[in-house]
Amino acid sequence: MREALRREVVRLILLDRVPLRPEAENEDAHTVDLRDAAAVESALAGADRVLHLGGVPDEAPLADLLGANVLGTDHVLEAARRTGIERVVLASSNRVTGFYAAGHLTGPHRSRRALTASTG
Repeated sequence: MREALRREVVRLILLDRVPLRPEAENEDAHTVDLRDAAAVESALAGADRVLHLGGVPDEAPLADLLGANVLGTDHVLEAARRTGIERVVLASSNRVTGFYAAGHLTGPHRSRRALTASTG
């Protein structure tokens, strides 16, 4: 996404919890923990759109998922609201449906699966 986006924008703001190096003149890289609301808001200042892909991508204890994925997403959305960013695109995973396999159909008649379930 990074390479494609930097060709389309005047300025690309990158946030990660590990240090990133700018790869083009129009990139602005920040080391930010999404659990830090003030740091997220500061880093997003001046942006007009956000593509939010941050969070824990693997199996993890619920406390880790809540901190990085839920609270982090809340901080991104709140920073967007407070700074006037009008468009935020979010990505998610099958974790929100309870770790079912991609081909499994579920519905409201089934109880949800535990957030700590293992797929393997």
